[in-house]
Formats: sequence, structure tokens, C-alpha cells
Amino acid sequence: MCTKMNELELVVKDYREMKALLEEVNAQVKALEREIIGYMDANTKTNEVGSDFTIKLTTCERRTLDSKRLESDLGSLAEYQRITQYRRLFVK
Repeated sequence: MCTKMNELELVVKDYREMKALLEEVNAQVKALEREIIGYMDANTKTNEVGSDFTIKLTTCERRTLDSKRLESDLGSLAEYQRITQYRRLFVK
């Protein structure tokens, strides 16, 4: 844990470098995922097994409620809301 400003500056510098590296790696992973999905689509496959991997491509569905429309139809939803608190770090 840093206790002095110069220590904090070094930690923030490292943080920024690691965040940039993480974003770069995440972009590369997404590109590889698109490549794999492209292969699966081009060969109309949902499963593929290689010498050291297994791929399964599925379609998922997520359902959400339109809370604004529900509130306009039924009135306030305040008594049904659950509020949780958490801490969030912003570094610019």
C-alpha cells in the first residue's frame, strides 16, 4: 500500500499501463473469437473437436423487462426495487 504521493503516482502509472495492455489483449481475444465463429459459420458447424480442444457454438437468449414501459402501465415500481451499493474506481 502506498502512503506518499510519489508512490501513488508510480502505482497509477503502472495501473494505466496494465489497463492499456488488458484492453489490447481483450481486443485480440475478441478478434480470435470472431475468427473461430467465422470458421464455424462457414462450415455450418455447432461443434468441433480438435486434438487439444473442443468448440461448442450455441445461441443464447436473454430476456429483460422494459421497466419504463412497465412503470408507465402500472405506476411506481419503487417498492419492488432492490438497491445495492458498491465502490467503483475511476482513474483518468
